[in-house]
Amino acid sequence: MKIDDLVELLKGDLANEYAHWHFYMAAATSVVGLHREELSEFFSEQASGEMKHIEQFRRLIQGLVTRRGIKAEVPSSVGEFKTGIYHPKELLEAALEMEDQVVRNYVLRHSQAESLAESASENEAADATYIALFLEDQILDSRGDADNILEMLKGRD
Repeated sequence: MKIDDLVELLKGDLANEYAHWHFYMAAATSVVGLHREELSEFFSEQASGEMKHIEQFRRLIQGLVTRRGIKAEVPSSVGEFKTGIYHPKELLEAALEMEDQVVRNYVLRHSQAESLAESASENEAADATYIALFLEDQILDSRGDADNILEMLKGRD
C-alpha cells in the first residue's frame, strides 16, 4: 500500500462521515414518541459532532493531497445510511450499528497506516504516522459515542 491508496480509503471514510451527519440530522427531525425532545437534542448534538469530523477529514485529506502532490479532489459524496426510521429504539440501534462499524473501519485504517509507516520512505512514513494518530482520536470519539448509545438502549424493550 502507498500513501495514495490510503488517501483513497480515507475519501471513503469521509463519505461515511457525511452519511452519519445526514442520518443524525434526519433522526433529530423525525424522532417520535416519548422523550422525543430529549432524543432530538441528542441527535442534533451528534450531527454537530459529525460536522466536526467532516471538517477534520476534509482537512486531513486536503493536506495529504497538497503535500504529496496527489491529483485528487476532496469529495463531498455521501455514503449510504438508514432512512425511514422514526421510533427512538430503532434510531438508537441504527446509530449504534453505524458507530460500531466506523470504529471497526478506523481500527483497520489505523493498522493500514501503521503498516505503511513501517515500510514506507521517510516522507510517506511521516504522513502515515500522522494519519494513524488522527485515526486514534476518531476511534476514541466514535467508541465513546457507541458506548453512550449502548447505555441509552440498556433496559429498553
